[in-house]
Amino acid sequence: MSVQPEQSQGSGVDPRRVQQGLVCMLFDPSYAKAVRARGPLPELSEGERALLREVDPRALATDAMRRARALQVILDEYPTSAAALGVDAVDRFFSSPVFRACVFERGSMVVAFGEFLGSRAKGAGAIEAAVARARRAAADSTVSVSAVPGGAGERLVCARGIVALEVPAGSLAWIEGVRAKLGDEPLRALARRRKPWPKPPPRRGREQLLVEAKADGSVDIGGASASLVGLLRAAEQPLSRAELCAVAVRLGADASEAGELLDDLCGEGLLERRT
Repeated sequence: MSVQPEQSQGSGVDPRRVQQGLVCMLFDPSYAKAVRARGPLPELSEGERALLREVDPRALATDAMRRARALQVILDEYPTSAAALGVDAVDRFFSSPVFRACVFERGSMVVAFGEFLGSRAKGAGAIEAAVARARRAAADSTVSVSAVPGGAGERLVCARGIVALEVPAGSLAWIEGVRAKLGDEPLRALARRRKPWPKPPPRRGREQLLVEAKADGSVDIGGASASLVGLLRAAEQPLSRAELCAVAVRLGADASEAGELLDDLCGEGLLERRT
């Protein structure tokens, strides 16, 4: 995710980008200062910056709890990542280029936070980011899915709501242990602690996991074979049947059975056919 400078070259004014710039200013006083300064901000044209410079600084501070409310949304979906890093580290997301890119590209703040995390919270962050992506994908009804195999131009892709990932061994158990210690009110517990968790997430070994989100928002997380995870990760972008069969063979499937394997995975709801 990145702000595209070419969209805002020159002095033209796009009202949407002015509004997006204002949102960033409301969340991040340092960005408001940057808008008023003369340094480069490729996401805004000079005309857009001129309008934003006219905003009374006092108007940006009328809601002192704005950032805290947004932080609560992040903590609600990333409680163990927040425990691993400390709440103050999570709060820095709102001053990051990733947050600004999310605003300007009208992305999901919760998904963008997963990008911001990167490897900071090790497997805990990767798992919670996968859950966030899976939930939103499962609720997406705009994708065209074909129920008929072998149609012209058919491509196969990891099913909506399914995320396959590989994390350090013991990551899922670490998450479960931290959640248990955070108790029934994890947000309150995190707010009281603020400091990083005394025992950090695991860093060594590997475990393969499958995250499956349902349309009702529920999520299942369980172990999976390395070959299945490798196949589903290869199919995160649509591939032709021949391309995905080749991946399956590289991962150990018998060439004569690769096509049947893909059909089975479609039947189990792990792969989807796209037209």
